[in-house]
Amino acid sequence: MRIALRDVTVQYDPGLPSATTALSGVGLAVEQGECVAVIGPTGSGKTTLLEVMAGLAKPTSGAATIEPAGAVRRLRDAVGLAYQFPESQFFEETVFADVGFGPARQGLAEPEIRIRVEEALSRAGLPAGEFGGRAPLSLSAGEKRRAAIAGILALSRPFLLLDEPTAGLDPSTAERIADLVRNDAREGRGVVVVTHDLEFVEAVTSHTVVLGDGAVLTDGTTADALSDAALLEQLGLEPPPRYALMDRLRRLRHPESDRIGLVLSRAGGDPQEP
Repeated sequence: MRIALRDVTVQYDPGLPSATTALSGVGLAVEQGECVAVIGPTGSGKTTLLEVMAGLAKPTSGAATIEPAGAVRRLRDAVGLAYQFPESQFFEETVFADVGFGPARQGLAEPEIRIRVEEALSRAGLPAGEFGGRAPLSLSAGEKRRAAIAGILALSRPFLLLDEPTAGLDPSTAERIADLVRNDAREGRGVVVVTHDLEFVEAVTSHTVVLGDGAVLTDGTTADALSDAALLEQLGLEPPPRYALMDRLRRLRHPESDRIGLVLSRAGGDPQEP
């Protein structure tokens, strides 16, 4: 199964003087088991792209679909979307009840809801026995973020979309989120991450889409995207230290730059390998 976008354009206020184009002719696909990063400057259309993938924003032209159209026909039934700072949306008295809200709305029986919630909290590193009875707002910032993502995981959908999942988090908590994303991809869930955190991109993704002014500038391997220093500089994005060093060596025309770059590249490995 995959999410497929074909020539998707999204305009706000079309036909009016205030008309703006958020996405322009975007085409891409995300497969189950794949972890894809979407990067670009603020205002490049990243969040709109997630909303189209989640079935929450309708393209002005073009199409966004699930392929093949089997038991799951609608995007919104195949996708769980966590916006930036999803923890601001807590409203239940306990973590367990908040994570269980989505499965309850799906009409599941109480035993199945409990299984879903316990599994989702475990995947998020928040065991139900320790965290389930706590008030969501009593959690630390990182625990809140993971509890919010657990609420999406509990929906048990084949695709997970995350908007700036590491924003405001310390490095150790960001690494916990990275582990969660890597594990989900290994277990067959398709994951799309919108982020400015290119170190996180390097750590968890193998496929990166670069957006600029609502259009796809590049769509390929993460290594190629992070190696394009000129493009990242143009977009105001800071490459991870390893790629910054490789670019610096090339600019200095260091005689060992190619060999060092190869060593550094191999050291990075595949983010989805154990």
